Amino acid sequence: MQGTIELGLLLAKLAGMFGSGLFIAISPCLFPLLPLFLINSLQSADSRRRSVLVTSVLVLGILSSLALFVVIAGFVGSFFIEYYIEFQSTLGLVILFLGIVMISSKLQMKLQLPSLSLRTQPTAPTNLLSVYIVGLSYSLLAAPCSSPAILGAVALFGVESNLITIGILFITLSIAISIPYFLISIATGEARMRMASTISNQARKIEVLVGAILVIIGFLLFIQLFGFRFYV
Repeated sequence: MQGTIELGLLLAKLAGMFGSGLFIAISPCLFPLLPLFLINSLQSADSRRRSVLVTSVLVLGILSSLALFVVIAGFVGSFFIEYYIEFQSTLGLVILFLGIVMISSKLQMKLQLPSLSLRTQPTAPTNLLSVYIVGLSYSLLAAPCSSPAILGAVALFGVESNLITIGILFITLSIAISIPYFLISIATGEARMRMASTISNQARKIEVLVGAILVIIGFLLFIQLFGFRFYV
């Protein structure tokens, strides 16, 4: 029974990480602007290979900023290793709350998260370094209105002590963030904007689903204080 719960918790973490990454990628703060940025950064004569290259650099910038959060979470967690169960349970409550925030649009309004959405279109880059910088800065600047997903993902890293599990979670996060942008990068012309609009329209559904998963994970982590032990 214990092994089944541990496996279920691991699968829930992977699902939560994938969903969080997907929502971070297509959140209202970030996603409506970046397809336009990709269009501005590519000339009409550019090959699909060039499009994929620019998108790869952009995604690398986004992942680099998130990796910084992950390192900080791991660094903080190392200070609480003596009280690891208590630390996990506390983060469990944080994750549970963030899940509720993602589910409740009314709570998001009270926290004024929608008003923090970033609306300014970045200027067209002159080289790949500037593309990377846009990815790096945009994920940080977009953090306020997609903060429940970002903080939820970071908290999931914070409760892990196994480096292999941390690596798997980060790979899962990277894949989820990359998927929407690479789908757009291989499309052409008007199809790119139509695809972006279709993906963006699913953001709320994904947000609610991820919120529900985070609530479950947060609850399972929190009840460790009452004798339930999960070591995944």
